[in-house]
Amino acid sequence: MGYVKLNSINKIEKRLGLEPNGRVQKFFTNTCAIHMDKYVPFDTGTLAETVIVDNQPVSRNVKETTITYEQPYAQYVYNGLSKNGKPLNYSHDRHPEAGDHWDRRMVSAEIDRVVKEVQDYVNRGGK
Repeated sequence: MGYVKLNSINKIEKRLGLEPNGRVQKFFTNTCAIHMDKYVPFDTGTLAETVIVDNQPVSRNVKETTITYEQPYAQYVYNGLSKNGKPLNYSHDRHPEAGDHWDRRMVSAEIDRVVKEVQDYVNRGGK
């Protein structure tokens, strides 16, 4: 009787780029950052243009899973409140869909598209 020797799940995940912080995770994180852009408030452009994905500007080699907007006021803009706790009024001239909690806005509107792009990436062998 013959037998089949299978690779460990870790080897399979690594080969497919599915391991934690692997190339599929990096692609997913970068794709989310790109899709979030139109939901990020844009006045002078500084906030939207200084997004960092794990210490790398978007569209460069992503190392892990964190998207950060580097400006010191980013938390206020994200939460929709000024330092004084007053609601912010966002300009919609450059980013008509911008507002607070832009990650949630993107997920609500575009998660199916993001998932398709990631699946296409996987289907192409991570290329």
